[in-house]
Amino acid sequence: MKKQKIYRLLLPLGVFLLMACGQNGNQNSSGNAAVLAVLDGVNSGTSVSPEVLKQSNVALSKDIQSAFAKENDGSFSFNDNISFVSNDGVKITGNLFIPKSGTGPFPAVIFVNSWALNEYEYIVPAAKLAKKGYVVFSYNTRGFGTSGGLINVAGPKDMSDLSKGIDFLLSNAPVDPTNIGIAGISYGAGISLLGLSKEPRIKTAVAMSGWGSLPDSLYGNQTPRLVWGLLLVTAGYITGRMDPIIAENFGKLLDTRDVATVLTWASERSPNSAVAALNAAGKPVYISNNSQDNLFQPNQILPYFEQLTVPKKLDLNNGIHATAEIGGVLGIENYVWTNTYDWFDYWLKGIQNGIMSKPKVSIQKRFSDTRVTYSAWPNPNKVERTFHLRPMGLLSPGKITTKANTTNGTDTILSGGTNATTGVPLLSEILDGAVSVPVTTNVNLIDRTNAMVYLSDKLTSPLKVRGRTFYKGRINSSDSSPHVVVYLYEVDVWGTGKLISHGTATLFGVKGKDTDLNVDLQAVAHDFPVGSRIGLAIDNLDPMYAVPKPISLYTTSFKHSTSTASTLRFESE
Repeated sequence: MKKQKIYRLLLPLGVFLLMACGQNGNQNSSGNAAVLAVLDGVNSGTSVSPEVLKQSNVALSKDIQSAFAKENDGSFSFNDNISFVSNDGVKITGNLFIPKSGTGPFPAVIFVNSWALNEYEYIVPAAKLAKKGYVVFSYNTRGFGTSGGLINVAGPKDMSDLSKGIDFLLSNAPVDPTNIGIAGISYGAGISLLGLSKEPRIKTAVAMSGWGSLPDSLYGNQTPRLVWGLLLVTAGYITGRMDPIIAENFGKLLDTRDVATVLTWASERSPNSAVAALNAAGKPVYISNNSQDNLFQPNQILPYFEQLTVPKKLDLNNGIHATAEIGGVLGIENYVWTNTYDWFDYWLKGIQNGIMSKPKVSIQKRFSDTRVTYSAWPNPNKVERTFHLRPMGLLSPGKITTKANTTNGTDTILSGGTNATTGVPLLSEILDGAVSVPVTTNVNLIDRTNAMVYLSDKLTSPLKVRGRTFYKGRINSSDSSPHVVVYLYEVDVWGTGKLISHGTATLFGVKGKDTDLNVDLQAVAHDFPVGSRIGLAIDNLDPMYAVPKPISLYTTSFKHSTSTASTLRFESE
């Protein structure tokens, strides 16, 4: 049942994206034109795409209302007619739950909506908390639902709205002002983390599928996140009232225009920009993110978590954006929401429920329900395993070996896509993250005219990847801004590779220069079994990511030598 509901919510979005940008995304000039047309709002009210997104919201709303009816046992009051006026005169709307038993003051939890959703997103968790003795306040962030104003993307106006909301809550509900928490998924998670850092009255936060660095989420390794960025912008137009600067900024990233200004705008909306204030305040944080999330990828949340010196907990789950957390919104008990309720019970009510005795960090293994756990992150007991890459032969792939390279050689590939890919945007991610159907390809059949391919011998002992993987190479490109995507596979005896992780990077101003290429692949926990092989492929196109300009033919030479090592380095145990 849980998986069926996830499909109902997310599969229409996959259909929408395939219709909006096609299988090859931005791989030609007409594709770029279509993307930018959407950003200009030309297509925001036409075709079936808006209806697909609306239907997905309607389906989710029906499931939430049904689950809420089961929770609504009369033990709390529910006021669905809440509003207050923010500092700039914008009306913000929401709902309020108050326990009927007891006189208070009660601890309070504030819920912040996800992008494209509204105040009703959390009514089921709110009911559960109200029955446990919490006042719960959910509001529509500006630009969404029935709130006024334009979407501010966790900017100063959103922070002002949050503060005014707390003013309203303290004036109109029996709330203990020393025990106020905040939580949200995705957009709500980012606002929750920023609010915790900037609003002194908030004691703790739970952030699910959120961001630590918005620049890295939108433009990590100088590469725009085409599919998820386009989805957010288009969904914002359909379900909310967009500030034009949002689409304009994403368009600038796609066109590589005024990037520094856009990244400054994004940095101001990033929790890592306020981490010093949070550490100084010592406020506790629980973070949940997902390993296959290609919107807020794990490699951007881990550095934020590492910087925190406050009481903290991190769960990294299998799944794409928000899929590990969506079950709790529908009232389904799951790992993340169990920890969320326990976190609030401990920090806001003082209940000794064992949450702080659990390991500080857990990472769910790929294609498994099993978790590995650690007392800190980075894992204090981690080891790094380094493999060396040797050049390809005339008819053979390059070699991945534990022994240092003793061969000088240069392999040259042409720009272009191959069957090394992250899969069909969204659809493949859902199948992988939600129901453990991996993206696969036969590594032996990857076109080595357009891709570097490396294979190890069969492993004689397990390789336990526990975190990030780092590729290092040396290239020389005939293009000034080459783009690469690096894919890591577990390869079986038949040559079929399961995609374990991937990374991407774009370089600028490197035409004709020998240049170091460093790509950090997304953090995962995965065991390469004995008898399997490590596979690595590198090409220049993937439908998930934007390239700096319409596709053109260029060459990229990969240089292997005894003096400049090409390596694949794993965080392991």
